[in-house]
Amino acid sequence: MFDILIKNGKVIDGTGSPAYFADVAVKDGKIVKVKKGIKGDAKQIIDATGLVVTPGFIDSHGHNDSFVLSHPEMTEKVEQGITTTIAGQCGDSIAPISNYIKTPKQIGDFGIQLDLYKTMGTLLDIAKNVPQGSNTGILMGHSQLRRAVMGLENRAPTESEMQKMKDLVRDGMEHGAMGVSFGLFYAPGCYAEVDECIELAKIVKEYEGIITSHIRDEADYLIRSTKEFIAIVKGSGCRGVISHHKSYEKEENWGKVTHTLRMIDETNAEGYDLYCDVYPYIASHTNMQSMFIPREDRSAGLEGLTKMLEDPQYRERVRNINVNYYGKTDLDWVQVTICPGNPEYSGRIVGDIAREKGQDPYETLFDIMHDSKVACSACYFTMCEEDVETVMAHSRTMICTDSGIAAGKTFFHPRLSASFTRTLGEYVRERGVTTLPEMIRKMTAMPAAVYGLKTKGLIWDNMDADICIFDADKIVDKASFTDCKARAEGLNYVIIGGEVVAENAVHNGKRCGKVLLRED
Repeated sequence: MFDILIKNGKVIDGTGSPAYFADVAVKDGKIVKVKKGIKGDAKQIIDATGLVVTPGFIDSHGHNDSFVLSHPEMTEKVEQGITTTIAGQCGDSIAPISNYIKTPKQIGDFGIQLDLYKTMGTLLDIAKNVPQGSNTGILMGHSQLRRAVMGLENRAPTESEMQKMKDLVRDGMEHGAMGVSFGLFYAPGCYAEVDECIELAKIVKEYEGIITSHIRDEADYLIRSTKEFIAIVKGSGCRGVISHHKSYEKEENWGKVTHTLRMIDETNAEGYDLYCDVYPYIASHTNMQSMFIPREDRSAGLEGLTKMLEDPQYRERVRNINVNYYGKTDLDWVQVTICPGNPEYSGRIVGDIAREKGQDPYETLFDIMHDSKVACSACYFTMCEEDVETVMAHSRTMICTDSGIAAGKTFFHPRLSASFTRTLGEYVRERGVTTLPEMIRKMTAMPAAVYGLKTKGLIWDNMDADICIFDADKIVDKASFTDCKARAEGLNYVIIGGEVVAENAVHNGKRCGKVLLRED
């Protein structure tokens, strides 16, 4: 007897091949048969007439590693069809924790002892035994390695510090980490030079892991920053992924992605292995300090920056830097999301708040940052649709959320809950950026191959039974920048490990996933 028998569906198997009609039988967490007219009893029969049956979606770039112990249900992942995520991105992983924290404390309000995170190995040994709502593979963040060894110092590591970082990388790889992520845009990763990154990446290469990067600059210096990451890929020999590839901040930067995608092609033609991923929105999201505070000042940390923002002269200097760079004084392109000092501002545009207060927009921004002790974030509407479509259509592009989970938050970038359903509804059905089979490949078999997930990403015999069933004519995202939690429509079933975990985009609470360890 089968556990699940999916009847009469149109199978898109993940390879990019055209759809075909077949039944899919599932038993003991595996796909055991894919063919027309499968006979036999099943504990559950799903009639997929008029629906598409695909592999479960793989989020190429996520940040839910912070929640594998505190919020393992991964609700927003499951409810958009994500059955696996590669987390620990942008240089910022949950482990290893900083040696500069001298006493046991709690991480935020998660209720988790920091001692569990001294090394990536410690975390993985614990997390691999905790059932997850959706599968998660974890990268080690380069910024987190730096914090653990040398704090926020704006300098090169000493020989001893470099060896400590290498030892931490090796520990993580030995215990099943997927590789290392670089966040060269963020402090303290932004203080590293290429040679440091190559040396750490060489350790990853020994284990045939992968490196990813939020490159140093995605705006004025996008091309230079792409070259820099390509140099790290070439210097280490690692497979690499350019994270959430885009060109933003100013209109004169739009269109540069055509050049950088060509650079990816040229790198691969030389025998290297380079990819990128993208989310389906024209707004980015990150913390405010990374967008508005000069890099050299970020080494002061949140407490130091909060104090610096009390100085009117410092505010004026930083305001002038930003106005000169962005070429405008308004902040109508900035929407507050996380703002603990002024929670009533969450979901609102900074420019609107400033007008209500009768303030210069930057004074309002600095007040928000100060009152939140710089622990605040926002969405930034500075990209163009043509670039999103151009990147999405490229043959080496995967789809991502660049997000964790809501964990009780009301306002966040809607990509957290809707990236995959939006891609299928808006960019495939409505815009025709690429075909449905090709987009499913970008969401399934391609990231599975890139990240070494040998039993995922395909509707084939003996593959893991991670499956999505949806109506290709109706699937659509409903979440917006002001209604972030609205669930998708047209996503009928999500199956993880051979069990139905969501129907009609509502998670039933089952935790059938796990923390995935890199396969040797």
